[in-house]
Amino acid sequence: MSALEQSLAIEELRTKVAALEQEAASLEEQNQGLRRMLKEQDDDEVYIVVDTENNRLTLRQGDTVLLNAVVGTGSRQFIEEETGRNWFFESPMGSLTVLGKERNPVWIRPDWSYVEENMPVPAENDPDRIVREVLGKYALILGNGYKIHGTKYTDLLGTHFTHGCVSVGDKDLEVLYRTVKIGTKVYIY
Repeated sequence: MSALEQSLAIEELRTKVAALEQEAASLEEQNQGLRRMLKEQDDDEVYIVVDTENNRLTLRQGDTVLLNAVVGTGSRQFIEEETGRNWFFESPMGSLTVLGKERNPVWIRPDWSYVEENMPVPAENDPDRIVREVLGKYALILGNGYKIHGTKYTDLLGTHFTHGCVSVGDKDLEVLYRTVKIGTKVYIY
């Protein structure tokens, strides 16, 4: 490698490192904002905190911990369809709100589920898209297709295995469902 090529390679690495440092600083700023929001919580309000790095969910009321749960979060996997559509499976970050609660939730398989399994994508209204008994007995709706729900893959709790939702074991899910109200804040970082 010539001196010029080495110099160019080093400069390219410096640029990449600077971009990563900037991204890390931005993420730290977001985390500080979430920490401030958590400190400002009213002591009487119940809220949920999801740590996606360590796959832990905490249900809190002020400073009191009501529940610690091991959960599954976004796999951080990327898939691409031949047509160019693509998906990145990450849990949503930031401050969310429980928009609704469901008993015996039903999963409507999205296109990416078929692409992921190398299967033909059926029509949007195809009844084969309806899948029962895979999301547990309860779900807390967070919006944009994201939920906190059960899983039949309990052996994977504690890992990044979901397509973005937060998966919880049955006992912990029941505590969440019974304790949390519509409007409860959910902080995901």
